[in-house]
Amino acid sequence: MATHKQQTPDAHPAVSSSRLTGWAGRNRRNVLYVSLLANLVLCLFLFDPKPHTGGDNASYIILAQSILHPGDGYTQHIGPGPVVPHTQYPFGYPLLLAPLVALAGVNFVVLKLLSVAFSLLSVFLFHRIMKCNTTPVIAAAATLCFALNPVLVDFSHWVLSEEAFLCFSLLALYFLTEATRGGGEVRFGRTFWLAVVCLAFTAHIRSIGVAFVGGGMLYFMVRRQWKALAVFFLAVAALMAPWTIRNHLVSTENSAVASAFMMIDPYKPELGTITAADLARRIMHNISTYGGFDSARVVLGSESLWALSVPAVFLAVVVSLLVVTGLLGRIVKHGMGLLEAYFSFFLCIVLVWPDAWSDVRFIMPLIPLMLFYLATAVELIVGLVRPWRKRATVAAAVALLAVAALSLSAQVVRIPFNLRMLTAWSSGNRYAGYPPNWRRFFEAADWIRDNTPATAVVSSRKPRLVYLWSNRRVVGYPFTTDTEAVMAEVTQADYVILDNVSGTTDRYLIPALKKHQNQFKIVHRTAAPPTWVLEVLK
Repeated sequence: MATHKQQTPDAHPAVSSSRLTGWAGRNRRNVLYVSLLANLVLCLFLFDPKPHTGGDNASYIILAQSILHPGDGYTQHIGPGPVVPHTQYPFGYPLLLAPLVALAGVNFVVLKLLSVAFSLLSVFLFHRIMKCNTTPVIAAAATLCFALNPVLVDFSHWVLSEEAFLCFSLLALYFLTEATRGGGEVRFGRTFWLAVVCLAFTAHIRSIGVAFVGGGMLYFMVRRQWKALAVFFLAVAALMAPWTIRNHLVSTENSAVASAFMMIDPYKPELGTITAADLARRIMHNISTYGGFDSARVVLGSESLWALSVPAVFLAVVVSLLVVTGLLGRIVKHGMGLLEAYFSFFLCIVLVWPDAWSDVRFIMPLIPLMLFYLATAVELIVGLVRPWRKRATVAAAVALLAVAALSLSAQVVRIPFNLRMLTAWSSGNRYAGYPPNWRRFFEAADWIRDNTPATAVVSSRKPRLVYLWSNRRVVGYPFTTDTEAVMAEVTQADYVILDNVSGTTDRYLIPALKKHQNQFKIVHRTAAPPTWVLEVLK
């Protein structure tokens, strides 16, 4: 790709003559088929038909509904009062959901199958990218390793934007790789323009997609391809400008993402905004979190209890060091390639992101390249030892297969529990698999749906989930220690859910309710751990 010589089998004569390399080249397509099948089987055996408890999935569905019924515009109008245009989540993912919502309504199983499809497409695209950037042996091992990756599988059963974002990121990377392959100036042909369109749409799926814009610009700057830089920037800017202009026209407030970034902790706004020292602490905290914890979850899964064990810390550090070594090794050996520019720019954004949100989901788009750089590091390290030099590529493939085996084993142990959950859910238990506190939360929402007027308004820490679950208008409450400000929001409602699912309930809601307890009456209490429904006395 770009100006450096392709890492093809001909560039490694000692490896090219091996039987393994020949086998990988002849069976490239079979390896892809096996990888796709393995990914599909894991996605189905670990499928979860219930709503995610985070609330973002409800937002995307509500926004998809607004696209289908555009009378109020692109909005989350779920509460009383005037319609407020939505500016936080870009329209890309809701647009992908809208046809399915139109066909099947709010059917979580149908909507989640879209994520499964994006998981499979991501495996296919990663295989194509590896074919252009490494030897057949490493490409085959990396494809299988990625197909078995537990984070990829975990997010395939949520109505969240991660799978779609990953898929379109890889699609844009593939097209841009094709447009820059062979060295010299980029070719402004079909693949370049397809890359630009996919890249812009990626940024319209998640705002952090601007990392791809920055990565592309960094690549062209390092390569001193000024014409390509100008065309690339202007084309992407033209496609992204309408959304930005629309947001400035409909809202005078700062971007919700930008506002959250400037806070020390988005969940504790009373702490104020960050200083340079706070930003440095945030970066160090994120390095520690991702390098010493989440890198293990990349291998073991975001839902695996193994990731909490002491050996997982060692695994995380080893994975992180190998990934960084492989990244730097590629840059030293071949220069700043497209993959390296994208990975580096995206990683920088992740490290400055609020550490209250630090999670493996934010590095999920980097996981396929992390596997590639891990293999690159093993190949470089083994290649330094003269007697093993001819086996360096095989050693890298073995390392990937070892990671794949560990990832697979971490998921297999979860399958029996998940199958029991699926059996219970298919038998009519809508709460199967939820922790007790979340089960009570949804039971309270059920009670509200069955025992309150259709015009009732409910206050909850998870208003979007309550809206979809109980079909009632909802309001939230501000994260502030000012009890009067909390009461001003809560008293807009007719009922309040006092939950056991969020620390903000104890921190902000309960003090306000205690101070004004004569304004509320308990009308429902679930079994332990209790969740209460309070009626607001007008």
